[in-house]
Amino acid sequence: MDRDAVNRIAEEFESTCETGERFHGAQMALYRDGRRVLDVGGGQARLRTNEPVVEDTLFVMFSCTKALASLAMLMLYERGKFHYDEHVAAYWPEFAQRMPEKAGITIRHVMSHRAGFPGGPEWLTARHWGDRAAIRKAMEEVELSFPAGQKNAYHAINFGHMVNELVERIDGRDCGVFLREEVFEPLGLHDIHVGLPEDRRLEARVAWCYNEMNLSAARATGVVAPGHESSGGEDAGSLAGAAARDLSRSESETPEFAHPFNRPATHRAVLPAAGGIATARDLTEVLAVLALGGRRGDVELVSREGLAAVTAPTNRASDLDGTVGWPLRWSTGFSLGFHGDGSTLRTFGHGGAGGQETFADPDRRLAWTFLTNGEISKDFIDWRYGLQSMAFAACKE
Repeated sequence: MDRDAVNRIAEEFESTCETGERFHGAQMALYRDGRRVLDVGGGQARLRTNEPVVEDTLFVMFSCTKALASLAMLMLYERGKFHYDEHVAAYWPEFAQRMPEKAGITIRHVMSHRAGFPGGPEWLTARHWGDRAAIRKAMEEVELSFPAGQKNAYHAINFGHMVNELVERIDGRDCGVFLREEVFEPLGLHDIHVGLPEDRRLEARVAWCYNEMNLSAARATGVVAPGHESSGGEDAGSLAGAAARDLSRSESETPEFAHPFNRPATHRAVLPAAGGIATARDLTEVLAVLALGGRRGDVELVSREGLAAVTAPTNRASDLDGTVGWPLRWSTGFSLGFHGDGSTLRTFGHGGAGGQETFADPDRRLAWTFLTNGEISKDFIDWRYGLQSMAFAACKE
């Protein structure tokens, strides 16, 4: 890495933290060749109680979690536990019993946002996110918006509900336990969770989220290119919507709990679409292994060939995403491109609704993560995209 270029990235991050104009608090980490190059943080983790971001502050990563869910599925696939082109109903018969038209939905459809039910049902609010029986019922009764495979349409939350149920039916462990035992622990990571353990000390380390949940669909994906907004699709405010009104009287005494992703019950729920909690450092450690092809030392998560297969595009460049309303490139679980000037369709990762971003680039063996508790300024995405571009430019041959 170009040391001066890396220092400029750190200086830009730190000076922006000091102004507090683009975000309240954040962490950023950069790895190359599996080695940590940059690990910085700053700003406020919790405004009302005046708690700063420190080294072990945990952030809700929102849809960056989808990258971890996709890794779990690839690991199970490479162990011969399922095939992406098998039907969901082969593992979950009840999924298609109420609606026979759902019998044709494959696991690949789910992973590539082509399953046909990007949202709904409306009653499935944050109150039910920790209730697996309710989630199963919701996925079994949700109606199709379009036939499976017809087009891609970002399944913001339903992606994770489906993956969690599939992982448990295929493996016997839910997605959070699988990732902890098969990825995080082998890599020696302790500050990354999909389903936070019930521990008051851990809960106290989680930064409160301040991002607006009544977002356009484009912003809710976290994968929009700079300068673009949604031209159509459904309002992603459904991620909060009635959920913000689910508060009990005791919960309402903490005003931050009006945001569904600030509630301890949400943190404990296993939500592979949006509920992961981590430091930027630990999330980047995972992506750094993928940037190396899936192996670090004695720990092999996936094969280089398998990773290449699931990070190949599943839709054409001109395809409009049915949720967002403008072109997005998807693979079998990851978003492609738009990760900075210098990124290509071989660069894969995912963004989050609050301004989070994580990606791996196998050509440069580069991994990068930015976690925040919510963007503030209108130019935040452009600014963060500039940092990502600086990371690519800092790579020497």
